[in-house]
Amino acid sequence: MPKIYSNKIKQKVCNLRKRGWSIGEISLKMGIPKSTILGWVRDICLSEKQRGRIKQKIIASGAIGRPLAVKANREKIEKWKEGIREKAKHFEKLPLKSPEIGKLICGILYLCEGAKYPSTRGLIFGNSDPMVICCFLGLLRRFFAIKEDKLRCRVMYRWDQDSRRLERYWSNVTDIPLKQFFKTKPDARTKNKPTRKVNYGGVCAIQYSDTTLQFTLQAIGETIIKKWSRRGSNPLPLPCHGSALPGELRPHKNNTRYASMVNRQ
Repeated sequence: MPKIYSNKIKQKVCNLRKRGWSIGEISLKMGIPKSTILGWVRDICLSEKQRGRIKQKIIASGAIGRPLAVKANREKIEKWKEGIREKAKHFEKLPLKSPEIGKLICGILYLCEGAKYPSTRGLIFGNSDPMVICCFLGLLRRFFAIKEDKLRCRVMYRWDQDSRRLERYWSNVTDIPLKQFFKTKPDARTKNKPTRKVNYGGVCAIQYSDTTLQFTLQAIGETIIKKWSRRGSNPLPLPCHGSALPGELRPHKNNTRYASMVNRQ
């Protein structure tokens, strides 16, 4: 049964409203649901001064509650991330020291972030994340017979950044001597555009003059991509992306194989 309130309580609520109290304030003070209060004070007209008071109260409450809400949301996100990390921990138990597994990971990384043959002739791998750079270099050094003196590094940075400081930073990350760094110029497109991302260290590009090694990594990645791209219920990209397909599967007018595969989707 709905709770019945006396006329005295209703009158007190109306008096508070006439004094410029917000619905939330009245509800908190009287312990009455907002929906009930709204029905009682619907016909009360507030003056500009009273409306101003309520507006200021809302702003003040928001200033207090917003940091609390941000903190609670961050804690929620961290808890969510930690839960996923826990589920992913079992991957540490994989035989990551195995040469085949190491070369496989290195090849996939290169296929994602490396320069491809024949557009370039030689290994070039770039990323702004030092952990990705360290992972790729660690795998390259461990599972491929490379010569340290052939490694080169190039740092691509924004106009307002200190190139020498960034080169020292990436030299420490990669263990590549500064004498093996190429001299570069800042990105002219970023002139008069301050860097907003805190601790952004530019893009580090690892270079190694060996086309055979480049194509070896590319071939490893492509082997895995080709194997798994034909698994599942949707083995082909959408027809509008046909240019991304291997030559024998591109949507030519007379390509009945492509047409039959699309029709099965």
